[in-house]
Amino acid sequence: MSFNFDNAKDRRNTDSVKWDENAIESICSNRNAEPFWVADMDFESDEHIKTAALKEAEFAVFAYPKEDNITASFASWALKRHSWKIDEEKTVFVNGLLHGIGLAIDLFTKEGDKILIPSPTYRPFREMCADSFRVMLDLPLDKNSDGTFSFNIDAFKEKAKEASMILFCSPHNPSGIVFGECELEEVLKCAKELNIPVVSDEIHADLCHSKKTHIPMGKANEKIGADVITLMAPSKTFNLAGEHASFAVFSNDEMLETYKRKQRALRVTSPGYTIKRLLKTAYDYGYDYNKALCEYLEKTVDEIKAYLKDNINDVKLSNADASFVAFLDFSAYYDRIEQKVKENPERYKLAAGGGVLSTFFGVDASVCMNDGTWFGPEYKQYVRLNYGTSRERVLSALKRIASAVRAL
Repeated sequence: MSFNFDNAKDRRNTDSVKWDENAIESICSNRNAEPFWVADMDFESDEHIKTAALKEAEFAVFAYPKEDNITASFASWALKRHSWKIDEEKTVFVNGLLHGIGLAIDLFTKEGDKILIPSPTYRPFREMCADSFRVMLDLPLDKNSDGTFSFNIDAFKEKAKEASMILFCSPHNPSGIVFGECELEEVLKCAKELNIPVVSDEIHADLCHSKKTHIPMGKANEKIGADVITLMAPSKTFNLAGEHASFAVFSNDEMLETYKRKQRALRVTSPGYTIKRLLKTAYDYGYDYNKALCEYLEKTVDEIKAYLKDNINDVKLSNADASFVAFLDFSAYYDRIEQKVKENPERYKLAAGGGVLSTFFGVDASVCMNDGTWFGPEYKQYVRLNYGTSRERVLSALKRIASAVRAL
């Protein structure tokens, strides 16, 4: 089966927050800018998923689904995609990955506890800590001279002594790091020694590019024996992000039972009618689609690297070894951009949900990207570019970005 990812959908005038003009304006101060921000893609989902959705729509009854076990499809996927044989008895459905993390924070830490999170940090992690009256313990990733990030295990071990939980994002968002087996094992050994749980958000795992191999935290833990919750989802994999469904795999029986009991108390133990059908179809039939998508995204990263090298080689690209988001470092131009923005307040009205760079590129390049400050105030010189769209759109955006920089 062939897949045409060059044919990205025009999502204007749909119920898409990514393409909503008010949302775009709040990020970059130009409601007409082209969106390259929030992490969903402009590609159609797999044809099998579309067929399943059409079948349900034609039947037109969206009542209570059966309360049967749906982990088998996920288990089969984990084995085929990651060579990970999960224990279905230790796996639960979760109504959205962030919900699953939030529940884990609530159950396995207490108010005032510190949660160790590598940064730059996916902003909802910060907000979840604050909203739960926990303290985010920041662990900055090391910045390398080529623009990539790396994980400092010694710094991690020192910071972990203060923590009550470790919250990982693997592969990492926004840097695109795919952590190696040795790194994961060191994290797990440290967690076991300190007797603190590890919660691993692996929503980007299925979009690891071919040059790297993603290792699930739960799989790496099989020979370590730490307390681990590994969360995966079809959200990014099949562009089902709006459907809020995921799975949590536990290594600790007691934690599992505590979690399941709370799910029962909250009545959040099963998926809705439609997403149940879609996620099962995705995991059962979407392997070829996923493989082709990963190849397309990896090729897009190659094109981004080549364009930056040939046109604005002072801009550095982060690791970008997984998924469809790239962290771009504009340190070489930031001071000039900031000065221009400050000197022209009428032209560059700082967006409430953005910053200097997102506003500058929104206005002068008509490109809407997440400002680096969304991932922490110390990342103001970065933007996050969502390249989960046609390569033509991405390269067109890069040309406008380059023109804006050259005009400084």
